[in-house]
Amino acid sequence: MKRLVIAIGIAALLCTSMPGCKKFLETASPNKESGSSFWKTKSDVERFTNNLYGEIADVMLTNSFFLAAEFRCGIYRQTPTSRSIWGRPYYDYLVYNDLKDLMKEGYWNQFFHFNTIPDWKGYYQVIQAAGILVDRVDDVPDTEISATDKRRYKAEAVWVRNFLYFLMVRLYGDVPYYTTPYFNEIIGRTKFTDVLNSCIKEMGEYKNDLPWAYTDPKMKAVRPTRGAALALMMHMNMWNAGFDDANKNKYYQATTDLGKELIEQNGGAHRLLTVSEFRQLFRGGSQEGLFELTQNINYGEVRGLGYQYLNDNVLEHGRGGGYSYVNYVGKFMEKMYPIGISDKRKDLWFDASTMYREGNLVEFRKFSGNAGSNIAFDGNLIVFRYADAILLASEANAELGSANEAEAIRLLNLIRARAETVSYTGNGGTELKDAIFWERSKEMMGEGHAFYDLVRTHRILNATYCTAPISQSAFLRGAWTWPIADAALVNNPLMKLNEYWR
Repeated sequence: MKRLVIAIGIAALLCTSMPGCKKFLETASPNKESGSSFWKTKSDVERFTNNLYGEIADVMLTNSFFLAAEFRCGIYRQTPTSRSIWGRPYYDYLVYNDLKDLMKEGYWNQFFHFNTIPDWKGYYQVIQAAGILVDRVDDVPDTEISATDKRRYKAEAVWVRNFLYFLMVRLYGDVPYYTTPYFNEIIGRTKFTDVLNSCIKEMGEYKNDLPWAYTDPKMKAVRPTRGAALALMMHMNMWNAGFDDANKNKYYQATTDLGKELIEQNGGAHRLLTVSEFRQLFRGGSQEGLFELTQNINYGEVRGLGYQYLNDNVLEHGRGGGYSYVNYVGKFMEKMYPIGISDKRKDLWFDASTMYREGNLVEFRKFSGNAGSNIAFDGNLIVFRYADAILLASEANAELGSANEAEAIRLLNLIRARAETVSYTGNGGTELKDAIFWERSKEMMGEGHAFYDLVRTHRILNATYCTAPISQSAFLRGAWTWPIADAALVNNPLMKLNEYWR
C-alpha cells in the first residue's frame, strides 16, 4: 500500500511540474455540448445521446476493426494473382498473428490503419461522454422530459459504456475500468473478467428501462433496445465462460436465461428474416437487427473501414481476368458447407462451382447486393443481430450438458431451417458443440465475429478450426490480444502494456 501511495504521489508531482501535462486516459468528452448551459431541454439530451453513436462509429470505423476480426488467424489466404500487381502483406500478418510487422507496415496502413487499433483513447472518450449523460440527464426539468425517458436515456448511456468496455476487453484483455463521470485519476488495468462482470451487473440493473422497440423507425436497431442489452450481456457472459473456468456454468446458464428472455418476451420486436429478405437484413433497420451502425450512401454516410472494405477484398476485381484479393481455404469451406448438402446461403453468398477448390477464386458475395459504386457498402453495419443471439443461446445450452442438448439442437435448427438446409440430427457432446461452432462460422461470416469466436472457445489453439493456430503458451501470454500503444504509459506508473507484444 505504501508503494502505491508513493507511486501516485510521484505521478502527481510530475503532472504539476510539467507544463501541459495531460491525464493518461485523456478522457475529456469529444462532445462539445456538455456544459452547464446545455442540459435544459429534451432536445439537448437527445442531441447529446444521438452523438454518442456517431462517436462509436468514429472509433470503430476509422481503423480496420471489421477486417482484422475476420482475417486474423482465419480461414483466408491472399490470392496469388494479386501479388503480381499489388502485394497485400497485411493478409499474411493477420492470418499468422504477426501484429508487430503489421504495425510497422507502411503503405497499406495509410488505407487500413491497423496501426491505430492499439490506441484506446477514443474508447475512453466515449465512455466519459456516456458517464456525463448518466450524471446530467436528471438536471433537465421534469417539465421537459419524463421520468420514464430519463431512465431510458440513462440505460442507453450505460449500454454504450458497457459496449465499449466489451470491445476493449476483446482487443486488449485487462483494461482500466471506471464509471465515474469527469474521471481523471491515475489507475492501472483491471482483470478483464472482473470488468465484464461489473458490466453484466450494471446492464442487468438498467436493461428493463430500454424499450423492446422504438416508435420512430429511424431509431430501429441503431439505438439500443432491451434486445440489444440482452445480446450484449449474452456476449459478455460467453466471453467470461471461456476464461473463468471455475464459474463457466454460471455464465452459460446466464446466457441461456438471457436468450430465453430475448426469444420469448420480445413481443414481435425481433424475428429471423426469410432468405428472400436477406437484402433487407443487410440494408439495416430490420426486425433481425439488434444493434447496427448507421450508414446510407444517399445521405453521404460511408463510414470508413467497414463492410465496404471487406467487399473490396473479397469481391472479384477486373484486372488479370478477374479475382478477389483474398481467398478462402477450400477444406474449411467444405466443413461449413458439406458437398451435396443444399443451403441457400451457399447459393446466395458464393459461386458454388469454385468454392471448394484450393487456390481457386472463392468470391464472398454476402454484402455485394448492397454495394454501391463497386465497393462502397450501402447499408448499416450490423454489430449484433437475432440469429447471432440464437446461436449463442444454442452454444450455451450445449455447454451445459445432456439435460440441455435438446434445446441446443432446437435453437440450432431454427437457423438451419431459415437457410433451407438439413436439420441437425447428430449426437450431443463435442459433435453438437462443433456443429454449432461451424453454424456460427457460416451464418456470421464477414460480420466481425470470427476471430473472437475462435478465442473465447479456445478453438484458436487447434488447426481443425483455423489455418494458423496460436500455441497454448503464446495464448496464455496474451497472443490473442492487440498491442497497447505506448502512450498509455505517459504519466501513469500503474500502467502495464501487453507483454507478449513488447
